[in-house]
Amino acid sequence: MKKLLITLVAMMFVNAIPTHAQRQTTRGIGVYPGRQSESFAPTLRRNFDYRNTALHRMVYHSSSLDANLTGQLVTDGTVYRGEPCRLQVSMPDGVVARRDAEKLLDGNVHTRLMVKGEDTFVQFDWTAMDVDIDAFDILAEPVYQPGRGTGGYAIDFLASNDGKTWTLVGGERGDGMPGEPTRHTGSNDPNKQEDPVRLPMRLVKKQIPFSKPGRYSHLRIRLHMTGCTYWRFYEARPMRHGREQLALPSSCYTSAWMSAGGADEWLMVDLGTPVIADRVVMHWIHPARRGEILVSKDGDQWQQIGDLGRIKVKGGVQTLRHHFTARYVKLMMRQPDPSGHYALSELQVMGRGGLSAIPAERQGMVHGRYYLNGGDWRLFRDGAADSVLATVPATALQSYINIGAVPNTNHADNLRMVSESFFHSDFTYTTIFDAPAEYEGRHVFLNFDGINWKASVRLNGHDLGRIEGAFMRGRFDVTGCLLPTGNRLEVRVERPAHFGAVKQKTTESTDMNGGVLGADNPTFHASIGWDWMTSTPGRETGIWNDVYLSANGGVSLADPLVDSRIDPADSLATMTPKVWVTNHRDTAVVATLRGWIGAIDFARQVTLQPRESREVTFSPDEFAQLQRQPMHLWWPVGYGKPHLYRAGFALLEGSEQIDSLHYQVGIRQMTYKEMGTRLQFFVNHRRVVPLGGNWGFSETNLCYRGREYDRAVRYHKEMNFNMIRNWVGQTGDRELYEACDRHGLLLWQDFWLANPWDGPDPYDNRLFMANAEDYIRRIRRHASIAIYVGRNEGYPPAELDSALRRQVDLLHPGLGYISSSADDGVSGHGPYRAVEAEEYFTSQSHRLHSERGMPNIPTIESLRRMLSPADLWPIGEGWAQHDFTQKGAQRGSTFLDMMQRRFGPAADARQFAEWAQWINYDGYRAMYESAQQDRQGLLIWMSHPAWPSMVWQTYDYYLEPTAAYFGARKACEPLHIMYNAHTRKVQVVNITPVTHCDMEALIETIDMRGRVIRTDSLWVDAYADATTDVAAVRMPDSLSVGYLRLRLYERGYLRSDNFYVQAATPECYSALKHLPVTRLTLRENFSRQGETWHGQLTVTNTSDTPTLMIRLCLKGDDGEQILPVVYSDNYFALMPGESRDVTVEFADEDRRDSQPHIEVSAFNGKAE
Repeated sequence: MKKLLITLVAMMFVNAIPTHAQRQTTRGIGVYPGRQSESFAPTLRRNFDYRNTALHRMVYHSSSLDANLTGQLVTDGTVYRGEPCRLQVSMPDGVVARRDAEKLLDGNVHTRLMVKGEDTFVQFDWTAMDVDIDAFDILAEPVYQPGRGTGGYAIDFLASNDGKTWTLVGGERGDGMPGEPTRHTGSNDPNKQEDPVRLPMRLVKKQIPFSKPGRYSHLRIRLHMTGCTYWRFYEARPMRHGREQLALPSSCYTSAWMSAGGADEWLMVDLGTPVIADRVVMHWIHPARRGEILVSKDGDQWQQIGDLGRIKVKGGVQTLRHHFTARYVKLMMRQPDPSGHYALSELQVMGRGGLSAIPAERQGMVHGRYYLNGGDWRLFRDGAADSVLATVPATALQSYINIGAVPNTNHADNLRMVSESFFHSDFTYTTIFDAPAEYEGRHVFLNFDGINWKASVRLNGHDLGRIEGAFMRGRFDVTGCLLPTGNRLEVRVERPAHFGAVKQKTTESTDMNGGVLGADNPTFHASIGWDWMTSTPGRETGIWNDVYLSANGGVSLADPLVDSRIDPADSLATMTPKVWVTNHRDTAVVATLRGWIGAIDFARQVTLQPRESREVTFSPDEFAQLQRQPMHLWWPVGYGKPHLYRAGFALLEGSEQIDSLHYQVGIRQMTYKEMGTRLQFFVNHRRVVPLGGNWGFSETNLCYRGREYDRAVRYHKEMNFNMIRNWVGQTGDRELYEACDRHGLLLWQDFWLANPWDGPDPYDNRLFMANAEDYIRRIRRHASIAIYVGRNEGYPPAELDSALRRQVDLLHPGLGYISSSADDGVSGHGPYRAVEAEEYFTSQSHRLHSERGMPNIPTIESLRRMLSPADLWPIGEGWAQHDFTQKGAQRGSTFLDMMQRRFGPAADARQFAEWAQWINYDGYRAMYESAQQDRQGLLIWMSHPAWPSMVWQTYDYYLEPTAAYFGARKACEPLHIMYNAHTRKVQVVNITPVTHCDMEALIETIDMRGRVIRTDSLWVDAYADATTDVAAVRMPDSLSVGYLRLRLYERGYLRSDNFYVQAATPECYSALKHLPVTRLTLRENFSRQGETWHGQLTVTNTSDTPTLMIRLCLKGDDGEQILPVVYSDNYFALMPGESRDVTVEFADEDRRDSQPHIEVSAFNGKAE
């Protein structure tokens, strides 16, 4: 109970936020979109009309029977009288656990049930739903004792509609063994609790027709096979007329909460604000025979106002008449009816003063486009008569979060409070708008930058057309149906067709990655659930990107490209600008197309036939001003500045401008070598060592906007990264590409194909390629695009692979394409767990490695934002919900083992988070330093978090850099001194194209108390694009633990420094816990320059003992952190008497009008 109450208090800050026009500060740490001008969430205000104040208010529950029948549904406004839809799966040893119950029906050929025995069964019992079946597709592997599988087999399907009388409706029998032989073997013990013996297995993959087709609510698969130890059952798909039938209960929405158990259970409604009420009405399906109705103003002190056992239930309705004022209403249930469960359809609290959603101001005209973002959009769930206020752009789920109907899904286990079946739906968006007066007499277009998954669009009763695929733009000519005022726009958004099942995380694992949603690609495949992001209700269905009107004179300009060729001898640029021109008129057009790149102008006459669309090219052979020009080139981080020119096109008919297009362009040339064997990247003919990370997803509910992209990409720049991988193409916002252009980050652009293990190939190649063509055209203007990649960790289907390669060649000439992210010229596949530094050095692939990672525990401040107080400590189920599991790819047990061996058991969450930063720093530094041996490049898994997670990130969801950030920043310096944990040598890495001669490498061996044991000064030439050995280093045998400090000077200027704790064994680290507590002083000076604050800090160790892992934390005078923030250094050590100067930078909008100051802490130090 306490866990949920604290959650509610935290949510107060999410729900009651003003519109973007009212404040200039951002909306709060971890609240996205953060900038007021980029958020179109409604305002929640008190409404004193007498009404049901619980309608669309968030609900918390003690348990729910499954992911569908959650507390959310008791305030959704729908009263349901029947039994809730649900599914129970059983085998001879009992009912299958909720986590596994849907695995045979989830469409994922890799999830499975182990069905044991020679004579066994799997039984499906649907309640309040049936499935229309004429055949079953099965995929299974029987594991059997050799020599005993000769007694024949039977696969029988028995059906029933009452669960008592069973009829044989189909099956297959034989004298031999089922299926086909396979080379694979299985353990004799499916749970691997005994010493394994490998046994042969068969592959059974077939469709079994039913002799008696029909609709059934009970189905049993009866299995017999002599000598069978167990069946690995992967799929059992019901079919009708060759089409898979929906059998998951999420496809059958019934508006009711149902408890998982029948003992003490509770349900609590947060009304969002204290209301003045006089009646509580409960619409029961299975009422509580005993229990209480409680109310509270603060979620802490509770008052009983009713006894559930004494209030009569009439026709399922139970009404308490009682005057009270409260924010929270709780039902405490003590005894169920004979069903053994509690089930409530609706809970109403009649009164005054509840919250109502007030729409944000419509964005309106910006740079010639009239944005329909914001305003009074309404959202209708399919089949519902009533609507809610929608946020556009946003997913349907985010709209419900914004009105307070469901809690913040990123906190604690709140995702499990949201109903999967409620959001397993199509949604219709409607709005009314006036046409801008500026568009009178012009051709007007309605534009959609992104919907998911498909949509039909109507304006004023006219069918405009379809948008199909999550990454397909929609553009409709509305000139003939647009009215001056009162235009009614209706967008019916269709959910993905293959939703799959919810993944349930446990302390052991996060469940299987991906699933059948891949069949619908292009879509947001990650939303089905991965080991770094929990299953998202709705799978991102909605209008997720901008909606706007645009106008021109009947001819459009779109999708520009400047194809640049740089002379390697003198760096002069020859440019070929291109742009798509479309004539929307029914008559031919003769016009002048003018273009410019900076101060360079060019123009030509174009003739377009009626309705013609084509690409117009300005060849440098025809336009001398485009040949061999001295341009400022665009360079990635570490190689130069990412210069951008203002560029554009304008189309003129006589003196009248028909249309224009403005953009920024970077002049650069991408080339490659050894693409099939050892991929090398070259920018402007200089080899670039790709260093960076994977972006699996922008933000779990697609809430990132320009501010967030700019801050996150800036963090990558500050880490000395030069490449971001857009994993499986899951991030589709232009703001990402613009930020990468601006900050000098190369983009590795995947297409929408996950690892073949993580889901099926797309079912519709035409849809896939239409999205691919449109997307290449959309992003090709960006200098940051470095390469296109067909599939994650595998090869695309041959048809798609060849089509993608053709489209890249045609639409984005000069850009490379490789088929797989982890094969041929590149490598991948992890590892993804924490390992000791030396292992990173000894496990190099000698190619660009696209995935390698480890957990990354956030700071205590972020852990407190992420978890409920009850889950904060010890590590348990709450941590698992945020991806820290003992097994799986992240293998949290190895992280814990490393910490245990070094420091012993942590006393609490704070100490654990502090010690974890040490593991974070050392591990992330080692990943990159080990990759510098060959300098082929490393993209870690991952650099960016999609939600509050404890794994695979360098900064956390709240945009706080962890120690991993600074370990990576250190290791990725262009000119870097380091220690090779395998060869035990000091090395200098130079990834720049410039040789640095006569550099001084200073190597110091220091004991635990700070006494310098040995100093070596050596001269070294740091050759361009080279790793140079400096000297072997060996810790004295007398030191069980000490420090290695490295410094690299160039003409007296410190170019790089590094600091390592050296221990004879991991256990020797524990001696550091006995260091005296040191004293640190801080000088800080903050100044504001425009919209940015700068801090100059000096930290001094005034003690005679080293201070380790010094952490600087920017806070306001309100005690809260200021985030995001750029530190020049953090998590560093100071020897006795040493000082360190550090700079800090942050945006004024993130300051909350508080005065900034730095809080200093350390492993063994305190600030004076």
